[in-house]
Amino acid sequence: MNGLYQHIKVHFTSVSQRILLLVVVITSFSCNGPGSKTNSTARQEGAPSAKNNSHHKETTSLPRNEWGAALVKVSDSGGLWTLAGENRRVRFDASDLSVDVKAGAADWDRKPSQSDDIIVRKKGKEKKYPLSLADAGYKKVEYYDAGYKAGIKITLSDWKDFDLTLYLTICLEAGTEDLIFTVAAKEDQTLVQQLDWPTALEARGVDYTVLPNFWGILLPANWPKPFNPIRPLGKNGTIPKTDHSELQSNVIEDWSMSWWGSEKGKSAMMVIVETPDDAAYQFSHPAGGPTVIGPRWQESLGKVAYQRKLRMCFFPEGNYVDMAKRYRRYVKNTGLFVSLKEKIATSPVVKKLIGVPMMRTSILVDYKKGGYRWKHDILTRHQLVSFKRREEALKKIKADGLEHLTVILTGWGHYGYDRQHPDVIPPAPEAGGWRGLKQLVNTCKAMGYLVGFHDQYRDYYTDAPSYDPQFAIHEAFADGKPHAFPGTRFGDFKEGKIPMMNHWDGGKQSYLSGPFMPGHFKQNYRWLIDHGIRVQGSYLDVFGYVPPDEDFNPEHPVTRTDDMTDRIRCYQWARNNLGFVGTEAGCDWTIPYTDFSSPEHSKAGVAVSLMSLVYHDAILTPYKPNDLRGFLYGGIPEIRMSDLQDKKTLHHIKQMCKLNKRVALLEMTNDQFLDSQHRIERTTYSDGTTVTVNWDKNNVKITPALK
Repeated sequence: MNGLYQHIKVHFTSVSQRILLLVVVITSFSCNGPGSKTNSTARQEGAPSAKNNSHHKETTSLPRNEWGAALVKVSDSGGLWTLAGENRRVRFDASDLSVDVKAGAADWDRKPSQSDDIIVRKKGKEKKYPLSLADAGYKKVEYYDAGYKAGIKITLSDWKDFDLTLYLTICLEAGTEDLIFTVAAKEDQTLVQQLDWPTALEARGVDYTVLPNFWGILLPANWPKPFNPIRPLGKNGTIPKTDHSELQSNVIEDWSMSWWGSEKGKSAMMVIVETPDDAAYQFSHPAGGPTVIGPRWQESLGKVAYQRKLRMCFFPEGNYVDMAKRYRRYVKNTGLFVSLKEKIATSPVVKKLIGVPMMRTSILVDYKKGGYRWKHDILTRHQLVSFKRREEALKKIKADGLEHLTVILTGWGHYGYDRQHPDVIPPAPEAGGWRGLKQLVNTCKAMGYLVGFHDQYRDYYTDAPSYDPQFAIHEAFADGKPHAFPGTRFGDFKEGKIPMMNHWDGGKQSYLSGPFMPGHFKQNYRWLIDHGIRVQGSYLDVFGYVPPDEDFNPEHPVTRTDDMTDRIRCYQWARNNLGFVGTEAGCDWTIPYTDFSSPEHSKAGVAVSLMSLVYHDAILTPYKPNDLRGFLYGGIPEIRMSDLQDKKTLHHIKQMCKLNKRVALLEMTNDQFLDSQHRIERTTYSDGTTVTVNWDKNNVKITPALK
């Protein structure tokens, strides 16, 4: 405005003329700008006047289509805003915050605001309050243009008794016309604990929900049984009284990857959560359906803290395979995808895992006296196989003709499996101690067998020599139920602000705070190396399976992102100092740092390997040798010693190894059902190999045939 005034002021000589000009310029700028306000009570604050109801901002002399900008026309009609792209039309109703999307022949409408869109609490207080987005006393909707995306910004505030401001944006992105949502908050004395926005998808017309629950499922809209991803439900949809687990990010039972989708006729839509560390989803599926699903943002150390973002992608014609391939492109662009070839280049020992059976073999199980398992499993209280006996058994396997094997040794620590973590040194004295373990490891290596240790650095046992409550994770408040998984499933309690459980072999435990995990990990392995015991890899239990933890201890506060970073430091140390890295049931944040992960499969819906469609050539997955999914998904066999005595099982082991050698480094390009009942399934790999499984006949056909 000052520039405009300076440019034309030479034509006005009197003070009164200059004042008149200034008033005209200010008035014109206020009324006609893209974010101008009106006094109309029929429209939300910030809506343009009816005479100026279309926005398509020009910021240069070049048309938008010549400098790569998003070509989006934004208009408002009485609080009903429209974002019109070249192939998408989005409508936002400012009165109830519903969003309707027209993409090709399909409509993807989202529910209106609900009574509990937001859960808040006041600073320093534990009590939580539900709020509705639509009940905000102040609403402002305005044009929003970031160049590469354009749409609207919604500012919400003025809920009675709560000083909170939310900033929401809805934009179409240039090129893809993906629909981008962001959420941010100004929090002072009111803190957001949970926010469900955008709202859940209207279920009408949806045929299948595509859910990366475990390795992946298609959940039919009319699935006859009640289903909840994290909680096993009773026949009537009841939740076990002992289980108060909540949907949350990075639990493989909720999502192995941070996306989900819906199929509707020939059309499809998917949601990619681009800020997944503190995210989850709203979910409901009663017996017979429908399935209701939508995004959910969790607090980070008690508040929103940073901008949250998700992306909706639309397929005029597409299905779960198209969604998985779209996500594969996304993770390749964001660094989550690291191929096995790249891992081999960093750590050549990884190549030796390919086409080689894997065996978990135990040394010592010794339940802590008085613990849950000691009380409930009398027969397994104490089981011991000495290092020497295990060495002799492996030597016999080698002599019988099993040329290659990856051995994951469990229960090798001082008191055996799941005892006194993180202080598992020295090796079990009653199994042979330092000398016995060293001899076993050296014998494996001399035979050409790979050997790694099963290990754990999250469970923090109260009888561990280094145990100190200050290093356990702390929750925000001493009152209320604990939030740490899986205590929420198996039974938990608190000691002050520290969540506790007593379920595993080692008895009473808390959870080690993330910053202290890498130190314990490095200390143990350096101590082993100093004693001449250098294994070739490590399988880190629970890291991939359980969600990242928060720690509210003010001396070392930890966000979920921080906690994942600390786990990653352990993975990276193992990679650089040992060789191969495994994890339990890893979610996709573990992919860049691990070489194999035990798969998990849901019993609900129709199983499909969404994980393999995205990550097959980035990670190896072990399967029982008689599990046909091991063939279908190109896995490696996970064997027991007794498997080698059965001719049929031994044949499966050899065939699965051959198939894995052929396809381990290849992309899985397709997963399809050849019949309407989902009983004949075929996967295809990038070299043309197909694997067809008939689930009713329990047989498999590999083309071209294995030699």
